[in-house]
Amino acid sequence: VMGPPSSPTPPFPPSMPAIIRSSPQRSLLPVVAAGTLVFVAMLGVERMARDSDVGAPARLSTPTLSGNIRGVVGGSGSRVHLMDNTWKTPSTHRPYLSNKVAMRSLEASARAVGGVQEGFPELKNDLLLRAARGEPTERVPVWIHRQAGRYLPQFREIAEKNGYMKCFNTPEIAAELTVQPIEKYAMDAAILFSDILVLLPVMGVDWKMTAGVEPYAVNALSTPEDVDRTLIDADTVDLQDKLGYVFESVTITRKLLDGRAPLIGFSGAPWTLLTYTMHGKDSNGRDNSLEFIKKYPDSAKKILENAEKLVVKYLIAKVEAGAQMLQVFDSWAGILSEEDFRTYSLPYLLQIAKDVKGGLRERGIEPVPMTVFPRGCGHSLHDFENSEYDVVSLDEDVDPATARKELPSKSLQGNFQGKFIYDDEDTIRKEASEMVSRFGTQGYIANFGYAVEKGHDPAKIGMFVDEVRSTSEQINKKRHEETSSAAAHA
Repeated sequence: VMGPPSSPTPPFPPSMPAIIRSSPQRSLLPVVAAGTLVFVAMLGVERMARDSDVGAPARLSTPTLSGNIRGVVGGSGSRVHLMDNTWKTPSTHRPYLSNKVAMRSLEASARAVGGVQEGFPELKNDLLLRAARGEPTERVPVWIHRQAGRYLPQFREIAEKNGYMKCFNTPEIAAELTVQPIEKYAMDAAILFSDILVLLPVMGVDWKMTAGVEPYAVNALSTPEDVDRTLIDADTVDLQDKLGYVFESVTITRKLLDGRAPLIGFSGAPWTLLTYTMHGKDSNGRDNSLEFIKKYPDSAKKILENAEKLVVKYLIAKVEAGAQMLQVFDSWAGILSEEDFRTYSLPYLLQIAKDVKGGLRERGIEPVPMTVFPRGCGHSLHDFENSEYDVVSLDEDVDPATARKELPSKSLQGNFQGKFIYDDEDTIRKEASEMVSRFGTQGYIANFGYAVEKGHDPAKIGMFVDEVRSTSEQINKKRHEETSSAAAHA
C-alpha cells in the first residue's frame, strides 16, 4: 500500500484548519481567522445539505465511509495526485480546496490544540498496548501485517473503484480500508493503510507504480554524485507540508475506530528505504544497494543518517496525529550479512527508537510502545535487548524459545507461517494453537512472520484469529485454576 507526497502549503500550525492554511489571503489571518472559521463551517454545512458529492461530517463517526467517497484531484493542500501515477517531490502548487475537504479539515482539527492524543474516543480494547508493555493480558492480542489488503473482497471493491493511488492519498478512503479488518475480525490492532514509499519523494527520489510492475524509483540513485545532487536534507523538511495527508488519515482513522482497537503508525527503516531509492525500472534495488555499500560506504551512510532523522520526525508526527503505537519495518535487512547488518541497519534502528521516545518526551507526550521488525535477522536479536523498543517482531525462521532467551525483557510478536493459510482448517488451527503454546500467553502479540497474501482466504484468516484467541484463553484459564488450587492447598 502506498501514497503520494504532499504539495506545499503555507507554514501554519498543523492544528489550524486547512481552509485557513491554504488561503492566499494569509496576511489577513490575524484579523479574519475567527470569522473565517465560522463562515466556512456554516457555508459547508449548508452546501452539504444540497451537494450529493460532498459527504456529511457526521459520516466520520459512523462505522464506514463508503458510498459517497471521492478523492480531490489536485489535493487539499497536503497532497498532489499526478494522473500518470508518478509521485514527485512537491514543487509549486496551489490546489483547489473543496467544501468537503474544508469540513474534513475542520473535523480533523477538532482535537484540542496543544493537547495531542486528546479529543479521541476512549480506548475500549487495550490488549495490544498491555502486551507490548509486558503487562498481564487475559488473552493474546492478535493482528496481521498487511491486514488491510487485497485478500478482502470489500477492500478490492473500493480499490478497483478508486484506484490504488487515490486510496493511498485520500484520508477518508485510507481510514475506511484501515478499519475493515477490525470490523470483520475484531482485530486487536489497526495499522494505517499507507506505505513505506511515501517517504521517498520527501528524500528527493520520485517513484512510480504501474499495474503488474513492482514500484520503482524514477530517478534511482546509483552514484555518490546522484546522492549529492538528489538527497534532500531531513532537517529542512516540513512534514506537515509534505505528508499532511498521512497525518490527516491517522486522525480520521482514530475517530473512525471509536476505541475498538489501538492504531499503529509505521515507517520503513533507513536500510529498507535506501534499497528502494536504488530500485529502478530495469534494475533490482536489493542487488544495487549491496553493491553500493561496498563501492561507496560513505555515501551509503549519508543516505542512512538522513533517512534516520526523517523517520524520527515522521513517527513523532504520527503520534501527534493520534497513533497509539509505532512499528519500524526493516523489510530488507535480511539481505545483509551479519557484519553489514551491524554497520548499515542496526545502528540506525536503535537510534530511531531512542530519538522518537526522547522527542516525544521533549514535547510533553508520553512515549507510545514501539515495535521493530528486522526481517531475516534472527542472528542479531540480542542486540535489541537493551534498546528502547518494547516489542521485537519475529519472522517465520525464528524459534520462540531462542527469542525468549535472547530478549528476556522484551515482548515478542509473530511468527505464524502464512503458507498454512492455504491448508485445511484442522491444520490452520493446529499450527496456530502450537504457536501460542510455544510463545506463551504473556508478553506476546500473535501475528504472521511476514504478511497476509492476496490469495489468502478471508475465512481461513478468521480461523487463525479465532484459534489464537481460544487457545490463549484456555491456557490462561487452566493456569488460573492451577494457581487457585495450589493456593487452596497451601
